[in-house]
Amino acid sequence: MSKIQSLVKKYLPQSWSQALESESRTWVVECSHCCAETSVWEMGGIRYKASGNPMMAIRCSRCGQVSTGQLHQRPTPENANA
Repeated sequence: MSKIQSLVKKYLPQSWSQALESESRTWVVECSHCCAETSVWEMGGIRYKASGNPMMAIRCSRCGQVSTGQLHQRPTPENANA
């Protein structure tokens, strides 16, 4: 867990931090080499109440290659109608 994630979990109410973590886990970037998806939360980040699909450079945890991919939100029952 990154420092910012630790601070959020420590100082925000539990319901807020759970919602923040849950939504951050739905935002993923796909490795262009091996197609592995990594969530923003797994990368140590936070993305909450966000929109847009920015490009990100990541080092893939599966293949180890640096790649650029577009950040997108996985469909969930909550965001399926959006």
